[in-house]
Amino acid sequence: MTIQLPGGKYREIIWAVALFLLLDLSVLVLNFYISFQISEDAVAINLAGRQRMLSQRIAKSLLTAQSEISKGASPDNALEELSGTTGLFDSTLQAFETGGSVQGSDGKPAIISPVKSEAGMQALKDARAIWVPYLNLARPVLEDKSGAQLFAQIDGLVSYAMNNNLKLLKLMNQLTTSLEQGANAKADTLRQIQTGGIFLAMINFIFILFKFIRRLRENDRKIEIAQKENEEILSTVKEGLFLLDREFRVGNQHSASLEHMLGIPIIPGTNFREILRTSLEQSTYQNACEYIDLLFSDHVKESLMGNLNPLHKVEMHLKTLQGKPVKRYLTVEFNRVQQRGKTVHLLVTLFDVTNEVELEKELVETREEAREEIEGLLNLLKVNPNMLGTFIEKAEITLLEMNDELRSSGSQHDLKPLDYRRIIDSVFRKVHTMKGDSAMLGLEMFEALSQKFETVISPLRNKSILSGEDLLTLPFYIEEILQKILTVKSMVERLSAFHDAFTPALTAENLGNNLDRLAQRIAIEQGKKIKLISDLQQLEKLPPHVHNELKEIMVQLLRNAVVHGIETLDERLQLGKHTMGNIHVTLRETETGTYEFTILDDGRGLSPERIRETLLKSGKYKSAELEELNDRQILMKIFEPGFTTSASADRHSGHGVGLDVVYRKIEQLGARMRLNTKENSHTRFSIIFPA
Repeated sequence: MTIQLPGGKYREIIWAVALFLLLDLSVLVLNFYISFQISEDAVAINLAGRQRMLSQRIAKSLLTAQSEISKGASPDNALEELSGTTGLFDSTLQAFETGGSVQGSDGKPAIISPVKSEAGMQALKDARAIWVPYLNLARPVLEDKSGAQLFAQIDGLVSYAMNNNLKLLKLMNQLTTSLEQGANAKADTLRQIQTGGIFLAMINFIFILFKFIRRLRENDRKIEIAQKENEEILSTVKEGLFLLDREFRVGNQHSASLEHMLGIPIIPGTNFREILRTSLEQSTYQNACEYIDLLFSDHVKESLMGNLNPLHKVEMHLKTLQGKPVKRYLTVEFNRVQQRGKTVHLLVTLFDVTNEVELEKELVETREEAREEIEGLLNLLKVNPNMLGTFIEKAEITLLEMNDELRSSGSQHDLKPLDYRRIIDSVFRKVHTMKGDSAMLGLEMFEALSQKFETVISPLRNKSILSGEDLLTLPFYIEEILQKILTVKSMVERLSAFHDAFTPALTAENLGNNLDRLAQRIAIEQGKKIKLISDLQQLEKLPPHVHNELKEIMVQLLRNAVVHGIETLDERLQLGKHTMGNIHVTLRETETGTYEFTILDDGRGLSPERIRETLLKSGKYKSAELEELNDRQILMKIFEPGFTTSASADRHSGHGVGLDVVYRKIEQLGARMRLNTKENSHTRFSIIFPA
């Protein structure tokens, strides 16, 4: 069976420290024990020294008593001292031999251990041989202090003392020396033990220090390796990683990608709350802070919080490290870091999902475009084949003409700004006309493409100075529409091979239905109600080239009547009108052999004053110039390029090109126009043209 020592990876150090403590404790015990013995030896040495002094005092007391008796004086004091010194000497000598308690130098009891050294025991033996006769001679003197024989006894005692006092003193010196040698030997032993203990302690300390330093170096090496690996991970990982505390402070470590994602340098202690506040919408910021606070609440289960995260694919307004503003979509995930069941940090992971979100948007847009394209292609089946064929043929020619105009302008370097503006106006009119034709036939796909092209051209029309660079991107939009036209053309050609319906046949009924469909759709988008009454039976008498020109005039004037002529429901109610607006479209042959096209609406009519205000705001005319014009001249200004009373542009108004197209088509037909209008009553456009 293997015995597993405690301590784990610090086992050696722990056992070395334990050995160090055990060694110190052993040295301390021995030191205490030997010090105690040395202390006893010191007492014994002191008492041995006192024995020498007592032997001298005994001799002195005898001599004093002898002198006093010879003089006839009383020897009581001397004999009293003799009695005390002999008793103390005898008890001390006995204690040195057998051990025991005697009176110490300070008058208190002192414990003496029996002498064990050979020299000491021999000295005591010899001293005992001298002292016993000495004491036997002293007892009669001490017992018969005033007897007749006292003088003779003292003389004998003094004679013995003189003969043996030096011997006894020498023996007590030998005893003292023996005791001192024993004490010195114990002191030497104590010093050796202390020196050995210190030496062993130093060796143990060096061992511990060596092991500790080696362990520290090993741990430092492991830490350095771990730090290097951590740095490599944090510098390589694409996600933003960091720890967040309860005060929303960023921890000491974070991935390198974090700074690139957020566009700011991240230092330990950076306030993550401030980063969220400056990059998120206010409502999202508040929800995010509340969500993070909840994650630090240990009573709330983390597993239930995932679906509540407000920072999933959230739009954040950030900056690049160069300080340029940028919009990114990030997903921020949080995981609790717990110690003893308490959440101390959140591990925050940032994912840059900008590409994913943009791809999703592109996918949605692509699907929508595909859906619209499919619907547009399906709508082709609802369109009159003749009118569809005519539209495709005309649209293709128009697009090629616009493309030639733009490309030729790019190859000519001597064009002036006015030449570029003329090209822009020409392209815009053609696009607007194509949009009107698309709307009349219900071809929403081509109407949307034309509207998109108009949106691109509109800023150029308002630009003060134009150059060739402004026209560089326009052919790409033309190409986009042309590709769709060619696709439809190919489909129509294929269908025509299997269906007799794709033969030229234009009727007044088809044209009227298309106009009605266009008018109703515009009215719904404008929040209005209209009723279109059409009489176009004479259309079939007109040649094909007149059909096309007249059809474009009809579309533009009808769009104008619905958008600008007919009032909103509330306006009509306030004027006492029926909520349903009426528009009459008629084509008749006159007595003089000409034809007259008329479009009449019962709407708000034209206001010369309002037209004057619009012209003045446009900056093209000064107030004095407008005052010189009569109302009829003012009304005719609506046919000028760029004129519009709409505050903003949309797919049906605001571009200032609709009536401009009408005016040019009238010129191409060699026609003349009459305008009759009354405020809050009606507007009638009449166009008279030859067959």
